[in-house]
Amino acid sequence: ALKTKSLQLIVDAALFEPGMWKPSDFFEQVAEIPVVDEDKLQHLLSTPLGTLFNEIAKSPDVLVNCIVKMLDRAVDMDVGKYVGTSSSGPLILYTTRLAVRIVGF
Repeated sequence: ALKTKSLQLIVDAALFEPGMWKPSDFFEQVAEIPVVDEDKLQHLLSTPLGTLFNEIAKSPDVLVNCIVKMLDRAVDMDVGKYVGTSSSGPLILYTTRLAVRIVGF
């Protein structure tokens, strides 16, 4: 499914969209769970450097394991040479590009 450009753009947008921003010196504790006020919840979930950076800083294992699994499955589909019309070629290129972008992030 990741061989299609439209799905690749959706995955890229979900991963690399910066999300809600807040200053790095902002600190507020959660007083009640669940947070009922939607605006307050969004404010509490915001990060100073974006959602992906926050995931890399706080829990990188989950993200890295998922990217490695994607790369493994894409390489398993390799037929030995690049064929643009097959599903393996564009999928391998996309997953490699995605992994490099996340490492560079």
